[in-house]
Amino acid sequence: MNEADLILEINEYIPEARAVSTKEFYDNEDSKGIWFKGSEDIASDGTIVFDCNESYRSDTQGIHPTLYDILEKAGWYGQPYDAGTLLAYEI
Repeated sequence: MNEADLILEINEYIPEARAVSTKEFYDNEDSKGIWFKGSEDIASDGTIVFDCNESYRSDTQGIHPTLYDILEKAGWYGQPYDAGTLLAYEI
């Protein structure tokens, strides 16, 4: 799935993630990927979008389970930039 379509899908199912292109994160038009501006926000189900402290306990690597599934099905993966910032890239 391409970046733009995946961003739309993610924002439909988890609007709190506030997914945008990494072009905005890096301020670089050549960047390809997704930045979750709401990485530290709580989704409507009460689960944090990304919690680096949960990464050792979960098969979703600290990524909200729904977001993890969306990324996996689309052929993408989540990659922490730092403890509070989650990015995603195509496999």
